[in-house]
Amino acid sequence: MNIRRHIIYLGWQGFQNFGDDLLYATWKVALGTPLRIQAPLTRRDYAAAAPRFFSQRVRTLSGERLVLLGGGTTVGFASWGAHARNAMTYYDAHALVVAGAGAASSDDTFALGLQRTDWAQWGALPNVALFGVRGPLTSEECQRHWRPAPVIGDPALLYTRYAMPLPTPAARPVVGVCLGASPVSRFSVEVVADAIRIYLAAHPGTTVRVVQLSPEDAGAAHNLVKALGNGTSAEIVAYSGDVHGMMQAIAGCSLLLSERLHGTVAGVACGIPTVPLAYASKCDDFWLSVSGERPALGVTANSHLIADELEKATEPGRIFSVASRTTALQDRLESAAEQLRRWHAGQQPAVGLGRYTERAEA
Repeated sequence: MNIRRHIIYLGWQGFQNFGDDLLYATWKVALGTPLRIQAPLTRRDYAAAAPRFFSQRVRTLSGERLVLLGGGTTVGFASWGAHARNAMTYYDAHALVVAGAGAASSDDTFALGLQRTDWAQWGALPNVALFGVRGPLTSEECQRHWRPAPVIGDPALLYTRYAMPLPTPAARPVVGVCLGASPVSRFSVEVVADAIRIYLAAHPGTTVRVVQLSPEDAGAAHNLVKALGNGTSAEIVAYSGDVHGMMQAIAGCSLLLSERLHGTVAGVACGIPTVPLAYASKCDDFWLSVSGERPALGVTANSHLIADELEKATEPGRIFSVASRTTALQDRLESAAEQLRRWHAGQQPAVGLGRYTERAEA
C-alpha cells in the first residue's frame, strides 16, 4: 500500500524577516515541495488557525508525518522546545527533523537575555531525526546538554544550489552593507560609516548598497546612508517578501559587510567575499563553520579594524578557504535533503533518518 507522507514545517516565516523566509524558501526548493502545512507556534496560534489546522489534520490522518524544524537559533531554547512538542503532538508526527539549526552558546549573555534555555525539554522530545547542526559552537552545546550532533551547516547555504541568483552586472564595484539585529543593531552606525568611507577612499568608483533585511532595520539603514554623506553613492534595497530578489541584490555586490546572520549566510552562499559583524554567538557559530575562525569584528570594533577586514575578505586565500568549507557543508546538507526527499517519495522509512530511532530520549 502506498502511504502518503507529509512534512509539517516549523519556523517563523512570513513576518518580513529575510533570514526566516530564506530558510523556508531553501527547504521548499531543496525538497521539491511547497511545504503548505505550516505548524502554528503557540496554543493561541493553534486556536486562531483552528479551521485551517483541523483541515490539515484530517488530510494527513492516513499518512506518515514529519515535523521539519526550519533552522535558525532554536535548539535548546524553551520556547522552541514547546513549539516542537506542540507540533509533534497536534499533528501526531512520527519524528522531529533537525538539520542545520543552531543553539546559543552558554556564555552568550545577549542571546540568553532574550530567551530562556530548557535543555531538559529538548531531551524529553521523542523520535528526533537529528542530521546535524549549524556550527561547532552548537555542536558543543548539544554534546554538553543534549546529544552528539555533527556540523552540517546553515540550511540556507543550499539555496544557491537550487535557485542560483542571476545578478545584473554592476557598472561599478558595489560594497553591500547590512546593519540590524533583533531587537536593534548593536553596532555604531557612525563607526560603520567611517569604515566604509575608509574603504571607498582606497577603492575609487565603488558604490554602496545598503541591504535592509527586516523592517526593524529601517532606521539603521537610513541613518547609515545619512552618515555616509551626500558625496557617497549609496542606495537602500529593502526586503519586501521577495527572497530571490534580495538574493540577487546580494549576489550583485562585490563585497558584503553584514550584521544580520542570514545576510552573512546569503553572501557566503552566493560566493561573495563576506565580512560578518558578530553581535551574538550564532554569528560566531556560522563563521567558524565556513572559515574555521571566529569573526574578527565584535560590537566594540573600530572603523579601521572593520576597513582592514574588508580588505582581507578579498584575498584569494580567504576566498578559497571559505568556498572550500562552504562546498563541504553544502554537500552534507544536500545529503540530508536527499534522505528527506526519499522519505517523502516513499523510498525510505522514517527510522534511520538522521539519528532517529524509535524511542523517547530521556
